[in-house]
Amino acid sequence: MKTKITIVFISLMLLNTFKIHSQSANYGAISFNKAVNISGKQRMLSQKMSKAYLLITKGINSPEIKKELNSSKFIFEKQLDILSKNASSSAVKLSIKKVRKLWSGFKKIIESPPSFMNSQNITKLNSDLLSACHELVLSIEVSSNYSNQFFKNKNQDLVSIINTSGKQRMLSQRLCLYYTASSMFPNEKIEFKRILTMVFEEFDSVIGDLLISSYNTTESEEELGSVMSLWEKFQSNKRGFINGRDFSLEEVYTITNELTKSFNRITSIYEVIAKDS
Repeated sequence: MKTKITIVFISLMLLNTFKIHSQSANYGAISFNKAVNISGKQRMLSQKMSKAYLLITKGINSPEIKKELNSSKFIFEKQLDILSKNASSSAVKLSIKKVRKLWSGFKKIIESPPSFMNSQNITKLNSDLLSACHELVLSIEVSSNYSNQFFKNKNQDLVSIINTSGKQRMLSQRLCLYYTASSMFPNEKIEFKRILTMVFEEFDSVIGDLLISSYNTTESEEELGSVMSLWEKFQSNKRGFINGRDFSLEEVYTITNELTKSFNRITSIYEVIAKDS
């Protein structure tokens, strides 16, 4: 009888421990995989808004770009609220606070009438907002790693690959941003070309890394094939791209948006794999 009671007690203790871990293994009401994906999108949106504002200032004033700027602003705020509402770690909360502070000043500029002065300020502020958003992704990833220590599995590797793939969305938008900035501000062209070169090389190297990932599916490999087909247009003429020749702003805008969409789909595929693992 005593043995049975002991067994029941231990079973209840283990069940309770499992429940507690299951709750802590999530980012509030959402999974860590989802949180990493959402916070990763914030990086991309910071660059997408900056790019759209510069393009409008440059005179490429299409309804599509205006819509992109407004929708990105609302999505950024909504997603920040979701991340804030579900945060429990003090490190993550601190990262969110930093993003909010930078977002406040950034938002005032993109809501102001387009001007070259405002656009110049955007080229200075966007990297700070991007860095803060990236720190938030890393904070969530670290929290995920801590929570997953109870169960040693492949989930943490998938969290990492979601981050890596998601970052490609941001790099796609940053390519267009600094391609545009180089054409708008001749006095800062050398610096902007330097940034553009770094972004180009990082984006290019990660494509290869993702292509050989053991977590790929037929669907993700097909999407990566589409990415390589699009990327070939820039890759085959890297010098012309970096120097701002041979490609119109409209063409760069279209191709980088397509690259962003493809990597959004790829990142979502990895998120589903992580959910099912």
